[in-house]
Amino acid sequence: MRQYETMVIIDAMISDDAINAEVENIGAMITNGGGEILRRDDWGKRKLAYSIKKRQHGYYVIFYYKAEASVVANMEAALKLNDNALRWMTLADYPMSEIVYDQNLAQTTEDIVPVDAEDGEAE
Repeated sequence: MRQYETMVIIDAMISDDAINAEVENIGAMITNGGGEILRRDDWGKRKLAYSIKKRQHGYYVIFYYKAEASVVANMEAALKLNDNALRWMTLADYPMSEIVYDQNLAQTTEDIVPVDAEDGEAE
């Protein structure tokens, strides 16, 4: 099983009970498929940067979970058919404890060449 992160924006114009039902339904799709929810962040209702399906506000929720790729595919197929799900994005999540940081590969600020604003070219 891989670790994933899925953010879903739900239509904020529906009732709070319907929003909670949608969030619980998404969580159930993960667990019923054999996945394990590690954490859930509810950001709540927020104003969208641009209108989506003529909506100005959305309810943001992020799921962090472990699951097989088939669970993610089935969940995204269900979200595609759900009119209350405005947008979603799933990323493969790599825990920081597994990433090895090599300080020799880090770029210092001295290595960055500033761009001349007038010419659009490097100095």
